[in-house]
Amino acid sequence: MNANKWRNWALVFMFGGFFTMYAGVYHRAWIPYLLAVGTAGVLAGILIYFRFGPVNPALRNVQCPRCGKVTRLTGAVDACSHCRQPLRRNIHGEYEPYVP
Repeated sequence: MNANKWRNWALVFMFGGFFTMYAGVYHRAWIPYLLAVGTAGVLAGILIYFRFGPVNPALRNVQCPRCGKVTRLTGAVDACSHCRQPLRRNIHGEYEPYVP
């Protein structure tokens, strides 16, 4: 999975947590529960950012054979972030199209 996808999920968790906590303004009886759920969402987002933030500088830039744009790939099998073409790293360390 691309690092950008993980970062998008982290952003969803962060904003979801904030909006959940903000919902306590309208439902005063639920404030302790909404704060706990919202805090868990924010912490999940923070943990994802801490996990995939430092990974980004170590990613390799590769030109996609399908669309020709430069994309960053994280593992042995990943997808182009522009055209979603699955790519696989071969024995020589180069990426080639992959059909799962």
